[in-house]
Amino acid sequence: MFLKQLNLTNFRNYSVLNLDFDSRPAVFVGNNAVGKSNLLESIYLLSTTKSQRVDTEDELIRTGESFTKVEGILDDPETGLLVIINKPSDEVSFRKKVLVNGISRRTIDFIGNLPAVIFYPSDINMVTGPPSLRRWHLDLALAQIDSDYKKSLTQYEQFLTARNRVLKRIREGHARVNELEYWTEELVSKGKVISEKRKEFFNFINGLEKPLGEFIFEYIPSEISVEKLAETNGREVAAAATLIGPHRDDYVVMLDGRHLSHYGSRGEQRTATLVFKLVQLEYMAKILGKRPILLLDDVFSELDADHRAHVVEIVGKQQTIIATVELENIPKTFLDLARILKVEDGKITAGI
Repeated sequence: MFLKQLNLTNFRNYSVLNLDFDSRPAVFVGNNAVGKSNLLESIYLLSTTKSQRVDTEDELIRTGESFTKVEGILDDPETGLLVIINKPSDEVSFRKKVLVNGISRRTIDFIGNLPAVIFYPSDINMVTGPPSLRRWHLDLALAQIDSDYKKSLTQYEQFLTARNRVLKRIREGHARVNELEYWTEELVSKGKVISEKRKEFFNFINGLEKPLGEFIFEYIPSEISVEKLAETNGREVAAAATLIGPHRDDYVVMLDGRHLSHYGSRGEQRTATLVFKLVQLEYMAKILGKRPILLLDDVFSELDADHRAHVVEIVGKQQTIIATVELENIPKTFLDLARILKVEDGKITAGI
């Protein structure tokens, strides 16, 4: 898997950018707020159609413009991916459109064409934040590599919405409890697929050697069955919400018996986040039989020399694109093999 070309129009602080990649790792260097992280974000958008750095997709559109386009050209076989996002208006017929080789696709069919793993320093919220954020990180990884997971997750969310709607109608006296049966059975069917695939993921990553630290990612499933849902019906009707199931799953990060969200230093939490992304990379490679693109933002600044050396070993195994403020933290042996590009105010000005 190789991204040959990235073309941006009105994306963040880029007006127009056409950028070619070669077989070398790419390192984008520049001051803060010049557009380095935006480049990684645009590639991840081609991978998942989502950005974890915005509250609304309008933020991806360059100030003063009405749309953005992000295009990627892949090799082997040559594939063109395109994401177009419009600001809402009476003149446009769609809010967001994704295309593969010029043909419009559903989002569910677009995800997975460009598998990628991304690390941002802000991803520490995977350790410290709420369960919904941890599930978000997990789902974006598994949806890229497993069509059954992706389909089951989409259907589960639809059945969950429908079941909660019935629960609300029961609470209001407009429906009977037996009207839940169909939605409950479908929810359980799809939920079991999701839970099993999540268990497989955690079993695999916890079995891997972790040179950056023996972190354990403990999966806490919210077990779902027809019987368990029947037991909670009374509380569910009162809440007008389904109270158990994969949408309530969680996982915690442990090190030396310590729960890192409560008893970990910021450095440990950040390293745990990086470890999670790197073992996720290995799981995706195992399932796909090829390695995803690795996108790393400011990854070396808080690592010691041994940990930097280990990361360098990994980044050489697949196409890797790195954003950094300074080169001093990156081992010279890696820089000698990399293509280094300077970023200044939304422009790639020169190689170094």
